[in-house]
Amino acid sequence: MNKHLVFVYGTLRRGSARAMSVRFPGSKFIAEAKVSGGLYDLGAYPGLLLDESNLLVIGEKQLIEEVKTNVPDAGQTISYDEATAHVYGNAAVVNYILIVKGRDREGKDYANRYRITVVWVKQQGHWRMAAIRVSRIRP
Repeated sequence: MNKHLVFVYGTLRRGSARAMSVRFPGSKFIAEAKVSGGLYDLGAYPGLLLDESNLLVIGEKQLIEEVKTNVPDAGQTISYDEATAHVYGNAAVVNYILIVKGRDREGKDYANRYRITVVWVKQQGHWRMAAIRVSRIRP
């Protein structure tokens, strides 16, 4: 099975009910870690955006043996709405609304909406993400 070194922060750190060791029983703590970036309110959990600021996010390096992608938390659904894409030569702008529905730890249903804007740049024949902006849409 493949192993992956990941950076975890917040409730995924050791000692939390949502710790990596609970979600991935085969995970292994490697070391305390810091990354340059900021945390953003995504509703039920914070989102990390890496940048070159002097702000540090404290977390941990964890080694995990299995990664499931595009699998929401149990009972959580993810959908998209109002997707648009515009290409301008070697640049593209993609806008969409991300909708996350589920139930929090207290059993209360939630439905969070986020406006996502992604800027792509074509370099050496490959599209690469240049920037992403996530803004929570308040009810």
